[in-house]
Amino acid sequence: MIDERAYELLCCQLGLANEEKAGLRKQNKELIARLESIEKSNKENSKTLIDTINDLKESLEKQSTTVEHYRKEMELMRKQLEAKDEVNMMLANEISNLRLQLEDSRKHRFGRTSEQRRLLNNRNIDKSAMEKSEYDGSDKKGDDDNKANGNEAGGNTSSDNATAQNSKPSRRKETAPRAEKTRLKVDKVVVHEIEDYYQLPDGARLMNRNGMADVWEYRFIEHVRAHNVEHVYKVARVKLADGTFTNTMEHPLKNLGGIFSPELLARLLCLKYDFSMPENRQIRLLAREGIHISNTTLNSYIHNGISRLREFMEDVFKKFVQQAKYLMVDETTELVGVETPEGKAYRRKYLWAFFAKHVKLVYYHYNNGSRASDVAKTFLDHFMGSISTDGYTVYRMYDGEGSKVLHIGCWTHCRRLWVDALPSDRTAMDIIDSIGDLFRNEDLFRTMKLSSEKIKEKRLKLTGPVLERIHHKVVMMMQDAKIMANELIRKAANYTINQWKSLRNILKDGSAEISNNLCEQRMKPVKLLLKNCMNIGSEAAAENSAFIFSLIESCKLNDIDPQDYLKHLFECILHGKDCDKKALLPCFYKSEC
Repeated sequence: MIDERAYELLCCQLGLANEEKAGLRKQNKELIARLESIEKSNKENSKTLIDTINDLKESLEKQSTTVEHYRKEMELMRKQLEAKDEVNMMLANEISNLRLQLEDSRKHRFGRTSEQRRLLNNRNIDKSAMEKSEYDGSDKKGDDDNKANGNEAGGNTSSDNATAQNSKPSRRKETAPRAEKTRLKVDKVVVHEIEDYYQLPDGARLMNRNGMADVWEYRFIEHVRAHNVEHVYKVARVKLADGTFTNTMEHPLKNLGGIFSPELLARLLCLKYDFSMPENRQIRLLAREGIHISNTTLNSYIHNGISRLREFMEDVFKKFVQQAKYLMVDETTELVGVETPEGKAYRRKYLWAFFAKHVKLVYYHYNNGSRASDVAKTFLDHFMGSISTDGYTVYRMYDGEGSKVLHIGCWTHCRRLWVDALPSDRTAMDIIDSIGDLFRNEDLFRTMKLSSEKIKEKRLKLTGPVLERIHHKVVMMMQDAKIMANELIRKAANYTINQWKSLRNILKDGSAEISNNLCEQRMKPVKLLLKNCMNIGSEAAAENSAFIFSLIESCKLNDIDPQDYLKHLFECILHGKDCDKKALLPCFYKSEC
């Protein structure tokens, strides 16, 4: 019984153990399934997490690339802004320079010349022309009235006060002593004594002073109008005994190529080329005097006469100028009619002037209107001496080593650029003052009446240090970027340095001038005539005009009446006189050859 109970108990316990084992096995399977599920879930989550991490990495890389791109763009924009700031600054400087250039050009356009200031005794400048140029069409009457009322009230405006405060006293220019008055020069003087027109009444007498009759003079000048006489010669054909034929006389003015006498032809040439009277006005003048002639005929006679003068004198004149030891050279423009495939047209051409200062001869040279270096090179081919010129690049060919021509620059041109730059930068005044020292030295040499050799010695001693000072100042300016930002200063400094070799050559020749103004002044009559005539009809006429200007201007330089001189030359041509042509040059001319 006990064994059965034990057996049953054991079986019961075994059954419970089996049930518990089955439960545990089931629980184990559930745990394994759950674990597998968890592992599967973890794998899925890990994959998702890895994908997310990869996505985040890619996104981060993209963000980093975008940030770098934006950083580069910002850096580029910063550089662009800096570049724009520099451009704005340059444009502001350029605007300032252009404004100064405009003011300077307006000053030259509307301002008075030195001759006008002298003639007008430096009176207040009439600004009406400038105001007219500035007028923009708006109604400024109210402003003008306010200004007028302010002036009538006697009060000074703030701008007037500022001008008065900023203005500096100008240096008084030293002038030569005034020459004594000379009596009028007339062709004939008629003296009327008291006895010729007055009879003393009975008992009257002339008043005396210091034992002599107290007599003074009343003077007046009478003009006798010119009259012209036409000479008409009857001419016939003659058959001689030997069977040949001849005329009773040849044309009396055949050698002059017209019907005008030497005196009348000389007068017409002087009216045009000395007094700048165009031919249409000459025609009206001649008509009033009884000579009626067409423009074409008058022009033909004038140029025929000039052509005869050129054949007679030009070679001698030109060669003598070329033989000078010192020449001043300049060139200017003129409007000349030329033949083109499309017909006649007017082109800007160039006229050269070669001024032999020491013999007072100036030769105007027209070579197809060219301004090329070949013109100067050909004219100065056999020249051995010094030339003064402006800064035109053609003359740089004489700056090389071994040149037989000493090229001397013009200090007036150099100074002019510094004066133009002065309103924009006061540092230019240092250079202007130093250049003024050069001209003061020259004035001293002229006052002392020194020879060329003495002037050369004095220049080495007095002018040389001034030149070195100018050169040093300009070089220091060019090293200052702030100063060189001013375009006008930069232009003046570059001109001075680029032309320094020729500017310094004044130390090598005491006979040379430091300024080329004397030659530039020779161009004034040419410009006055062109202002009245507007143009020159042909290149042949331009060549004729150049030579007649040479004769007339050389006469004026030598204090010779151009009309008398030309009349004498025409008489020599007309009568075929055997004259010494060199003696007929204005620098040697006398009344009889």
